[in-house]
Amino acid sequence: MPFILLKIGLKIINRKYLKTIMKSICFVILLTMTACIGQEKTSNKTFEEIALVNKIDFFDSKLDQPKFSCGFLLQFNNEIYAVTAKHLLKIIKPEKMKTLAFENNIKSWSLYPLENKSEIVICDKLLNENKAELLEAKSTYENDWLIFSVKENHTKVKPLQIRTTPLIAGEKLYVVGWTRKMESGKQRVYEFEYYKTINNRILLKDVIVPEQFGGLSGSPVIDEKGMLVGIVSNGTTDPETDKKYFSPCSATSILLFLEKLKIQQ
Repeated sequence: MPFILLKIGLKIINRKYLKTIMKSICFVILLTMTACIGQEKTSNKTFEEIALVNKIDFFDSKLDQPKFSCGFLLQFNNEIYAVTAKHLLKIIKPEKMKTLAFENNIKSWSLYPLENKSEIVICDKLLNENKAELLEAKSTYENDWLIFSVKENHTKVKPLQIRTTPLIAGEKLYVVGWTRKMESGKQRVYEFEYYKTINNRILLKDVIVPEQFGGLSGSPVIDEKGMLVGIVSNGTTDPETDKKYFSPCSATSILLFLEKLKIQQ
């Protein structure tokens, strides 16, 4: 009788032990699946560190943005400039700010690499300030960029140079930056294919893209050699196919602006 009770007791213990093991295995599998889902697919293409995020301080501190979309540094004629998207000022600004002029609305604008927040680029003057340009006007998206002179640069990111040769249909282009939900880590690289250009818009076909594009506004769009071809802006509908494409703003308009600025100086 004691022997039978012992066997029954061992079976009960083994079942409990087996259940514990199975629960542990299931937990590990769940963690693995969650990790896989959380790891967003990015391009295998790598570049030197070039991406930055914006930090905007307003005179009304309630509007301050410690991390807001992306930007980058640009080199032209041995000068370094900071660049980001103009339409950011449609999203966050004081109600009284109606035109492309900071005046008593924005106290300071700086950028930094998300992976190293101690490094910083301090912007000086907004070079394309225009008190006649209404921020709510649709034309804001035509030349969707802000370009600043740089007061101080304490980063190690590589300033980009503008490509001057035409894009070729089907060639690979890359967006480098971080989406809104990313709070740390190295710059992400997403992959596209050049389709066509309409006015000042580069229409791209998706290859390896983020689940959500939010937060990439102002990111550089570069070619295989790391030359700047555009700035992440918005979408454009192709009138020939009625299909909407991801369409960065062409960097050609920045080049023309800087060339004109050089002449004026």
